[in-house]
Amino acid sequence: MTEPEAGQAKRNPVSLRYKIIAYVAIWIVALALTAPGLWALAWMFPLGLVAVIDRHTANAGGWGVLIGCYAVYLVHGFFYFRSKTTTRTVILYGVLAVLLIGNVAGCRDMMRSH
Repeated sequence: MTEPEAGQAKRNPVSLRYKIIAYVAIWIVALALTAPGLWALAWMFPLGLVAVIDRHTANAGGWGVLIGCYAVYLVHGFFYFRSKTTTRTVILYGVLAVLLIGNVAGCRDMMRSH
């Protein structure tokens, strides 16, 4: 076995299986905390990201805002699943948790106002 070169970070990758399990689990929890009885509206869930900042834009922003919100999660997922070190994986998972907490708060705020 060879030892890592000087200056090269020691890699301890998280298994893809565990990444998928953690990712799916946090999404299920976030969706369940948002509106347990409104599963038909789950496709609109990403709008909660915008609602945290500006509820009017989330409600009236149109398809561009919705697609932009989906893009945030797609880009994050790309980097999360391609992360090679445990540290980066944990940081990106924390970012996802913060995004989803904001998303849940925004969705609940939007539902309460209607």
